[in-house]
Amino acid sequence: MAANANMSKDFFELVKSIGESKSKQEEDKIIAREMHVLKVKMAAKVVHSRKMKEYLIRMIYVEMLGHDAAFGYIHAIKMTHSGTLAERRVGYMCCGLCLHQDHELMLLLVGGLQTDLQSDNHLEAATALIVVSKLTSRDTIPAILPLIIKLLDHPQANVRKKAVMAIQRFYRLDPSCVESIVEKIKRILCDKNPSVMGASLYLIGDMIGTDASVFKDLVPSFVSILKQITEHRLPRDYDYHRLPAPWIQIKLLQILHQLGNADKNASEGMYEVLHEVMRRADIGISIGYATIYECVRTVTSIYPNSTLLEEAAKCTSRFITSENHNLKYIGINALASIVQVDPRYAAEHQLIVIECLEDSDETLRRKTLDLLFRMTNPQNVTVIVGKLHAFLKSSVDVYLRTELVSKIIQLAERYAPDNAWYIQTMNEVFEVGGDLVRPEVVHNVLRMIAEGAAEEDSDEDNIGQYAVDTYVELLDKPVLPDVMLRVISWVLGEFGHKSKAWTPWDISQRLFGVIERPHEETSDVRSWAITAVMKLSHLHNHIGEVCSVVERYRTSVSSDLQQRTHEFLELVKDIRTMKAVLPADSFTEELDIDSNLGFLDEYVATASDHGAKLYEEQGFDDADMLLVAEKPIAVTPYPKWDQTRVAMTDELEVPTETYSARMHHKNPAAASSSSSEFSAGNLASVDGPWGRKQPAAASNDFHQPKSTSDPSLHSQNQVSAPYQIPESPQPQRNRVDSAASVDSVDDSPVMKKRPTKREQMLSGMFA
Repeated sequence: MAANANMSKDFFELVKSIGESKSKQEEDKIIAREMHVLKVKMAAKVVHSRKMKEYLIRMIYVEMLGHDAAFGYIHAIKMTHSGTLAERRVGYMCCGLCLHQDHELMLLLVGGLQTDLQSDNHLEAATALIVVSKLTSRDTIPAILPLIIKLLDHPQANVRKKAVMAIQRFYRLDPSCVESIVEKIKRILCDKNPSVMGASLYLIGDMIGTDASVFKDLVPSFVSILKQITEHRLPRDYDYHRLPAPWIQIKLLQILHQLGNADKNASEGMYEVLHEVMRRADIGISIGYATIYECVRTVTSIYPNSTLLEEAAKCTSRFITSENHNLKYIGINALASIVQVDPRYAAEHQLIVIECLEDSDETLRRKTLDLLFRMTNPQNVTVIVGKLHAFLKSSVDVYLRTELVSKIIQLAERYAPDNAWYIQTMNEVFEVGGDLVRPEVVHNVLRMIAEGAAEEDSDEDNIGQYAVDTYVELLDKPVLPDVMLRVISWVLGEFGHKSKAWTPWDISQRLFGVIERPHEETSDVRSWAITAVMKLSHLHNHIGEVCSVVERYRTSVSSDLQQRTHEFLELVKDIRTMKAVLPADSFTEELDIDSNLGFLDEYVATASDHGAKLYEEQGFDDADMLLVAEKPIAVTPYPKWDQTRVAMTDELEVPTETYSARMHHKNPAAASSSSSEFSAGNLASVDGPWGRKQPAAASNDFHQPKSTSDPSLHSQNQVSAPYQIPESPQPQRNRVDSAASVDSVDDSPVMKKRPTKREQMLSGMFA
C-alpha cells in the first residue's frame, strides 16, 4: 500500500477497476461513471487545490481511454495559474495532453506562459517551454519568441536545450521568424553542454534542408564535433551499448550528407572522419549497424571517393548476406544507393539480390524489386526482366502490379538486346497486365515496330514479318486483353502482306474472329480490326465475304464503328480508290496538312465556271454583315416576367415607317390609323404585357375589350387582326358592368400587339 500513499481511495479504485475490466463495454461504463463524478466534483463551489490536482489526473485517464473530458479543460488552465509549482506542472501537463494548438482556450494559456517564461525559477521556465514546444501556433509566435530568445542564454543547460527545441517548433510553423537569429543559432553549436549542442543539430538540419548555402562555412565544425564524439571525448553518460552518442553521430552524418552533395571542396574534408566512423561503429550491435548505414548513405551522396565506396560496399555485403531480415533490408537500401554512383558494385551481389525475391517478407521483396530495377544493364536485362515478369504473374496487389508493369516496360525500351526480344517481352506484359498498360506505351510499341520495319532491308530479319507471324499465332488463344487485340489488329493490317507463312486472306479470316469476339460496347477493338481488314481487302479476291462480315455493323451503337463500316462499303465500290486511300507500306509516311485547303482550288474554279456562286456572293452584302456585327448572338437567359417592370419598355423605339408600310401592304384601310398610333415612337397607347399599364379610371378592362354588338368595334377588330390579342377567355380583374365601361371601350384605340424584336429587325432589313 506504500505505492498508493499519494492516491485517494476513489483514484485507486478507478485504476484498479479499469485494469480488471474484461471488455470494452465494461470499461466504457466505468469511464462514464467516472466522468459523471468528475463533473460534479469539479463544479463544486469550493475545491481544494490538492483535490483538483487529483481530479485533473483522473481526467487525463479519461482522455487516454478515448473519451471526451472537455468539461475539465478550463480547470486545467486555472491550475496553470496556481501558487505552487507542482500544481502548475499538473495543469501544464493536462493542457499539453488534452488541448491542441488551435483550441479556443489557448488564448487563456498565453498569459501564464509569458509569466513563467520570465520566472527566475528554472523549473517553471522549463515546464512552460515544454508546453510552448507542443501548443504554440503561428499566431502566438510574436508574443512568445522574444522571451524564448532570451532563454537561449539561460545559465541552466536544461532551459537552453528546451529553448532551442521551442525555436525549432517556431521554424517549422513559420521559417521567416528565425531569420534574424541565424548567427545566434550557429553559436549554439559551440555550447559547452553536449545536450544543448545535440538539440541545435536538429534545428540546423531543418534549416539546411531549406537553404544549405547559409551553413556551408560550418562543415569544419561539424567534422570536428563528429571526430571528438568518435574519440570518446563526451561523458560516458552519452554512450549507448559502448557506442558514443550514436544519435548525435547519425544527425551529424545526415547534415554532412546535405552539405557535401555536389560540393567537392566540402566533401574532401569529410572523407577521413567518415572512414573512421564506419570503422569504429562496426561493433556487431543494431545501433552500430544503423550508424554504418547512415555512413553509406552519406558516402554515396557526397562527391565520390573510391576508397570510401569500397569500404561502403564491404559493409553492405555483410548486411545482404545476413540471416536477419532487418539487416537484409538496410543492405538492399544501401546497395541501391551505391548502384546509383557506380553500378559495378552490384554485379557480385546480383544473385543474392535475386534470391531475396523468394523471401517470405513482403517488404523485403518490394524493396528488392526496386533495387533490381536500379542495377539493370544491357548484360543482365534478360535475367532481371524474367524475374520481374514471374513476380508479376504471381502478384495480386494492384499497386505492385502497376509498378511492375511500368518497370518492365521501361527496362525493355531501354536495354532490349534485339527487336524480337522486345516484341516477345511486350506481348507477355500485355497478356498478363494489359489492363494496367498506359495508352502511350502502346503507341511506343507500334512506333518501334514501324520504324524497325522501315529501317530493315533484309527480308530474312524483318521485324514486321516476325511481328505478323507472332501475332497470328497469338490469335489462337481464346482470351486476350483489349490492348493486345489493338496491337495485333494494327500490326496485321500494316504488315500482313509481308508474311510468307500467311496470305492476306488467311490473316483477314483470323481478323474476322477478332471482330466477332464479344466486346464491351465502349471497346474500340472492332474498329481497329475492321480498319485492318480494310487495309488487306484489296490484296485478295474475297471482297464479298469481307463485305458480308463488315455490313453487320452498319447500325452499331458505336458511331466510330458505323463510320468505319460506311467508309469501307463505299471504298470497295472502287478498288483503285481504295488502294490510293489505303496504300501498303505507308505507315512511316509523313502527312502534310494544307490548312488553306489549296487542293480544292481547281474544284472551286470548275464549279464557278458552271455558274455556282462563291461564298461571298451567297446573298450577304456589307450592310447585312454590319447588322450582324452590331447585333451579336444573345447568350444570356431571358429574364423572368415581372409586371412591375413593364414601364421600362416605354423607351423601346419602333421603326415607324417600316411598320406603317407593312400595315399599308396588308390593309390600306388601317394603315393611316396604325401609322398615327405609333408615330410617337412609344407604346403608350397599347394595352397588354408589352405596353404601358393604363390606370383603372382610364381603362377599366385591362386584358381585352368586352364582346359587344357594335359593328364599328367589330370592324376595328377585324382590321387589326394580325396584332390583336387572342380572344381566348382570360380572367377580367377590372370588369365594370356600367355602360360607361362600354363607352370607354368604344372610344379607346384599337388594341394591338407590340411587334417582337425579331419582327422589328426583319422589317428593317426587308422592308
